[in-house]
Amino acid sequence: MKIKYLFSAILLASSLQATTINELFNSLQKQPISKIDTLISKSANMSQQKIYSSYYPKADIFASYTHYNTPYSLKPLDPIETAQLTSNNEPIPFSKSIQKVGIRISIPIFMKELSSLSEKAKYLTKNAKLKKKINFFQNEAIILGLNASLEYLDNLLVALSSTQQSLLKTKHDITISVNSGRVAGIELDKINEKLNQIDIAINNVKIEQTNVISKIEQFTNITIEHSVPLVLLKNPISNYLILLEPLKNSIDASLSDLKATKEKKYFPKIILNGLYTKNYAKDNIQDDRNIEEDFGYYEIVLSIPLYNKTQSTDIQLKKIALMKSKMKLNKTSVELKSQIKALKKELTLLKRSKELNQKNILNKKNLLKYAKVSFDEGRMTQEDYLRYEDELLNAKSDYFKIVSQVWQDIGKLAVIYGIDLKEIVK
Repeated sequence: MKIKYLFSAILLASSLQATTINELFNSLQKQPISKIDTLISKSANMSQQKIYSSYYPKADIFASYTHYNTPYSLKPLDPIETAQLTSNNEPIPFSKSIQKVGIRISIPIFMKELSSLSEKAKYLTKNAKLKKKINFFQNEAIILGLNASLEYLDNLLVALSSTQQSLLKTKHDITISVNSGRVAGIELDKINEKLNQIDIAINNVKIEQTNVISKIEQFTNITIEHSVPLVLLKNPISNYLILLEPLKNSIDASLSDLKATKEKKYFPKIILNGLYTKNYAKDNIQDDRNIEEDFGYYEIVLSIPLYNKTQSTDIQLKKIALMKSKMKLNKTSVELKSQIKALKKELTLLKRSKELNQKNILNKKNLLKYAKVSFDEGRMTQEDYLRYEDELLNAKSDYFKIVSQVWQDIGKLAVIYGIDLKEIVK
């Protein structure tokens, strides 16, 4: 039984480990952060259905009890009908206490603004679906960026460890020289201080790694120990700017909203109303007998708007909202095109920087070899030698930062274009 539980625990642990970036992306879809966007999209769709529901009849059943201070008719009576009831000695349907049970129906026949409001709801629903997709792409880009940052930290930790091993070898040689009296003891203190600085740097990197790993887990519910490998399948290129689409839909929604407000102000409404009730009275005014009467009607109501100041104000507000939407679209379009241009240029420069920094690392490695020989032979001070160690470490760090920045820029471009990162990164 214990073996069974252990095997289950191993399976569970392995299921929470990601080996590819696509596993992280796929896990993102199952998390609450993505499901919330799905609910928002469904809510917008329900708002659209609510507008469509306005085309349907409304019906309700009601019951009431009313007591009047003077007898009241259970149903409308004309003088002739009243005289007939009296002559036939039938109860006159008047009473102070009346109970009613009935049904009311209201059917919209013509309400011009409903079609425009439906159009508005359609664009808002489309916007909610777009924003859901955009939010997912943005979260993918965040995960890609976090993994790139973690990759930078992993590589930096390796570089620091390499420098640490190099310094430990130098410390071993200095310790022998100090013990033999050929070198002053302060030289050992200097190398120990440098090693302590490296230890501090390694610890700080591990702290940053923990923070990045925690953020990835928040998005994916997956705990990773190291960055997953990244391979670019193709560059993000498109003529479609998804970030402009919600703004375009907002303009269409504002146009429909303005149209609906105008139609509400200038167009008449036609509504069919119907009522049927069963009216009861315990004591009628004639002989205190119980009576009941059926009563019903239907009516076609034509309502023509004449004057409503608030509607005129609403029209002006809708026009202002429409202008703001158009200006925001123009502003965002300029900003995105500028951002795309800058990102593409930066990626070109980063590619060149990678090549230059790779050469720089090779040069720094060679210089460090010569520096070590010169230091061992006493032709170079320890300070000068340690400077070469720092320069190699800094060159590696700069290269890792460039690689990380490339992935960050690729993620940004993918979001702007509306490209699923699963299609271009593995």
